[in-house]
Amino acid sequence: MTPEALLDLFVLAPVGFVAVDETGRVEVANLAARTLLTPFTPHGALEDLFVAVDTVAPDLGSRVRAFGAPRGVVVDALELLAPGMSCGVYLSVVKVAPGRLVAVVSDAGALATARALLSQAEQRLRAVAGAVREYAIFTVSTDGVVASWSEAAERVHQWPAAAIVGQPMALLLPPESGEASLVPNTLALADRNGWCEAEGHRARQDGTLFMASTVVTALRGTDGRVTGYSVVTRDVSERRRLEESVRDEASTTTDYLTGVAARRTFFELASSEVARARRYSQPLTMLLVDPDHFRDLSQQYGDAFGHEWLRAIAWVCRQESRTTDVVGRVGGESFAVLLPSTELSGGLVLAERIRERMQRHLFGGERHGVRCTVSIGVAEVSDAVISVDGLLTATGTAVQRAQQAGMNLVVGYDA
Repeated sequence: MTPEALLDLFVLAPVGFVAVDETGRVEVANLAARTLLTPFTPHGALEDLFVAVDTVAPDLGSRVRAFGAPRGVVVDALELLAPGMSCGVYLSVVKVAPGRLVAVVSDAGALATARALLSQAEQRLRAVAGAVREYAIFTVSTDGVVASWSEAAERVHQWPAAAIVGQPMALLLPPESGEASLVPNTLALADRNGWCEAEGHRARQDGTLFMASTVVTALRGTDGRVTGYSVVTRDVSERRRLEESVRDEASTTTDYLTGVAARRTFFELASSEVARARRYSQPLTMLLVDPDHFRDLSQQYGDAFGHEWLRAIAWVCRQESRTTDVVGRVGGESFAVLLPSTELSGGLVLAERIRERMQRHLFGGERHGVRCTVSIGVAEVSDAVISVDGLLTATGTAVQRAQQAGMNLVVGYDA
């Protein structure tokens, strides 16, 4: 920093600076110091610091004279309150060389306000961290040592703060997880990308394990360097158990022949989507896919052919649909496709793709060359169609119109 910059800092700083000798005589003082010390100075003149504050700090001169070290802090944040003032100033005196001192004066009111705001922010942060039930929030240093620990972290990890703060983060991992490399590798990845996410087992203090999803975010200083990491861990054990339960119950939720949602499951999912669409005024469209001449062709070529045809329809519907769409078998040979956040026009486009693909589908074996078409009805949630049953009725009407018009067609419902 240049001498000119130092001079500007001294003159313009919001904190008061006063250079004095060991007798208290003021050599130079900036504007902030003179302003903050005015209530203490007789006649408004700041000539001798010890005299100026004599009524509120009469022992300041003796404390300076008793300080025998060549340099150091003589007085640290001494609060001075002038008569009639509700809030005063903080005074610190530093000996910078034999016979030379610098007094630093700051506004106690502004500092108190800042401290109050900081305290409020800390209380809010603690309230948020404490209120979150499923997420543990804590911080670690750049070398992977736990630096802070929230109440939520105690609940999720079941480690008390006194036992984990100051300890390596690796203690939260099971012994066989390869913690020697896992923690530094995770932190390094957060360094490069700003954050990283990992899922795996975590260890409680008693040695029991739980499945967790963890997000590590790099914290950076004003110079861009990493100063530590925030870690948010969610206990996903229950989610895993539910996923396993769903897999175990697949036989009751999935159609045994085609693998798509069974009728009951489809209705449950569709009812939820219809309610959500109406609540948030979002579009929702349904397709009803019905094979043309299914019973006649199944009787001609056999049940095995009919089963293969149904599996082909289900496969094409899933291939053409998005992951957010729901495909279900809702009748003996009928399939429905539910399209969240999709208007009727989008449903017509998807229906046409399914129709064209089924028209080009080739069966193998003895039925090579047999082509099977479908008729598809499309309807959208509206003021007139407000339920799953209403969607099925509307799409069913559209399918009948397509079949009456010659089959192998897509028809949108128009009340």
